[in-house]
Amino acid sequence: MNSSFYLSENLYGLALNMDCDLYFRSRNTSPKSKVLLLSGIMAVFGVSVSIVIVAAGGGFSGFAPSLFSPPNTSNLWTIGENIHAGSMLNYSLTRIGSHSSLWSGLGEDSSLVDSSVSIKFVEDSNNNNNWQTIIGVNNGTAPSMAKNKQATISLSKQQLTNAGPIDQAFKPYYEPIESSILEVRDIAEGPKYLVSGAEWNSITGGITTLPVKVTVQEKIRTTAGTFDTYVLSYTIGPKTSRIWIAQDFPLPIKAEVYNAYDQLQYKYDLVSYKT
Repeated sequence: MNSSFYLSENLYGLALNMDCDLYFRSRNTSPKSKVLLLSGIMAVFGVSVSIVIVAAGGGFSGFAPSLFSPPNTSNLWTIGENIHAGSMLNYSLTRIGSHSSLWSGLGEDSSLVDSSVSIKFVEDSNNNNNWQTIIGVNNGTAPSMAKNKQATISLSKQQLTNAGPIDQAFKPYYEPIESSILEVRDIAEGPKYLVSGAEWNSITGGITTLPVKVTVQEKIRTTAGTFDTYVLSYTIGPKTSRIWIAQDFPLPIKAEVYNAYDQLQYKYDLVSYKT
């Protein structure tokens, strides 16, 4: 809490005490009634201050969601949540390797354009904390790479981070996926409130640091179905980057992300799924 808040609170209390003292003198109020009335007024003031403190500490840009409809644990979103053995997510993906990511240096050496990506989760018989993740890629338009490629990668159940070595032959296919569909791992570091106004992270472009936050709620339709989503947004150039996230879904539904030069970094859509 900063000193200006305490100063404002103390000045408010002093003014309130002076006004109340004048009122009590004019009404010839008994000491007992005076104490009861002042206690009630200060209790209301204290509750109001507490609500503002909670709102300020919750990372919300507006007062509406935090003051009048405060978020709770049901509003939290965590990457990888609600994945079960056999869950499968299929995406269409374009990732331009030469358009580097501000979140990581991955995927700069190869592109996946108009490609299909399947991600299937299988229990790891050797480690209950990990998924054996079967990732298949049907490459769209990069002739220097094989048309179809598949590998099994160990991912942690918490945050879906890499939990084992990556086959060198699969890296040109996997790094574009890490720096697109799985890039939300770097943005949502831990549970985040999926409500409008919630700030998830910040990103630095040049000398400017900008917030990455939930800006709007939006119903979208993909070939996988219709979803009620929240849009995570940030703007580091002429175009705004957007990632559409649905409650209770383990990865984003859709994304369009641009770099500071207005170049498409990646875009993807959920095509089908089994959870």
